[in-house]
This record gives sequence, C-alpha cells and structure tokens, in this order.
Amino acid sequence: MKTILVLTDLSTKAENAAIYAFKIATKTNANIILFHSCESFKPVNVTESGSWEYEDYEAAKNESFTALAQLKTYLLTNLEPGAFRPEINFLNDIGLDLGSCVNQLVKNRNIDLIIMGTKGDDRLSHIFNGSDASDILEHAYCPVLFVPEAYDLDHLKTIVFANDLKKNYTKETNLLVEFAKIDQSHIIMVHFGEYENNAYTCLSYIQNTLGYTDVTSWLAPFKNIGNQLRKFETSVKADLTVMIHHHGIHLERFITGSKSENMLNHNEVPLLILPG
Repeated sequence: MKTILVLTDLSTKAENAAIYAFKIATKTNANIILFHSCESFKPVNVTESGSWEYEDYEAAKNESFTALAQLKTYLLTNLEPGAFRPEINFLNDIGLDLGSCVNQLVKNRNIDLIIMGTKGDDRLSHIFNGSDASDILEHAYCPVLFVPEAYDLDHLKTIVFANDLKKNYTKETNLLVEFAKIDQSHIIMVHFGEYENNAYTCLSYIQNTLGYTDVTSWLAPFKNIGNQLRKFETSVKADLTVMIHHHGIHLERFITGSKSENMLNHNEVPLLILPG
C-alpha cells in the first residue's frame, strides 16, 4: 500500500476517519492525500462585464485549503516516536460530480485505498449520498474503508471476512491478507449458506498458497445476515469487517438489501469494501 485517499467534509466528526487513515499509513509506510469537495456554487451574472462568475468560489477554495492544512498539522501531532512519517498532500474541488472526480483521482494518483467517515445517524457518510458512493465503488475499482465516527484504531487484532463463496475471490482474498498483515490479525471467514466445501478451499488458499496461517472459518445459516454478522462481530470483538461489492449492484441495494441488512448504516465496526 502506497497511497491512501482520505475523503473529508472538514467537520469535527470527520476527523476520526482521517486519524484512522493516518494510523494505517504509519503502519504501512503509505502516504496520504486529503480531499475535500466544496459545495456547488450558483453562477452569478456580472453586469459590467457580461460574464458569469461563481459566487464566493475563491473564498470557499481558500477556506477549504486552510482547513485542510490545519487537518494535516493536526494529524502529524498523532505521530508516534520512531514511526513512519507519511507525506500528506491535500486537494479540493467543486462537488459538481463528486464520484467522477474521486474516480479520476484513483486513476491519476494510483490510490490503493479510500477512507471515509460514517455518521451515527444512519446517513451514509459525511460527504457522499448513496449515488456518489455507489459511483465510487462501481468505477474506482479500489477498496473503500468506512470508519464510524467514534471508532478508535489501536490494533487490528480480529478481522471478520464476510464472503458469499459464489466464486474464488483470489484478488480480493489477497487484499484481505495484505490488510491482515498490518498487525498480524486473526482472520475469521464468515460464510452464509451451504458452501462448506468452498469455505475449505478458501481457507486452504489463505493458509497454504498465501502462507497466512492465523485464519479460521465460521459457516452460518443464510438468514438475517446483517443481524447475525453484527452479533458475531460483537462476540469475537472484531476490529474490522470486510465485504465484497459486486459491480453492477447499486450501493443502496448492497448496503440495505438482503445481503447486508443495513451493515454500513448501523455498524459500529469499520467496514472495508473490496471491489468484486
């Protein structure tokens, strides 16, 4: 992992996701790009020149850059002695087409991971509505990590990997193991349905092919998936839940539909979504 893109609305609540990203960066020797999307501005006709200008555009851009610079300074105060010091850059833009803007950043800046915050009031995130986030997941082909506003990263001891086992997710499993190696986490693969043989195949791939032995498997009935998963997270004290997003499925259906039962909206554990 080389570059982490942090999406922020510069609110106090959004700071937590940035801090989480900073801690991940220090553990993986990655650099950070802070990105803020300014609100859209209405064009105003300038009578004297006959041209159109965006009302308060420059003022908002300058204010945004100042706030991003302050956030960078604040993040660096969290640097532990002897830890890797990430390079932190920041960008902003007018939020007319947020999804496309972020997707272009992923391509141009070789982003390995996107991190953004989630609120505690059942809204998707600080800066995205469902269509924007869906667009990012659909086209960025980049892992996206959602961090609850009150969650404090200390050590990734336990990672829960919720997998439908409908196919061999080799690339996704490789990403999972790379993430687990950050803190040598214990991986628990959670499978819903009747794919026990596939579970053994996935388990063997992680242990034997990838050489990561700290992994176990749990097979659960294919019903009340969201409730089961949340209860299981609590019982094993999970530090991270990992799911796979299948391209072509709108985010609203992915998050609130039968496969996830409002996992993102109601989850108290960070959720890493891998592109499938």
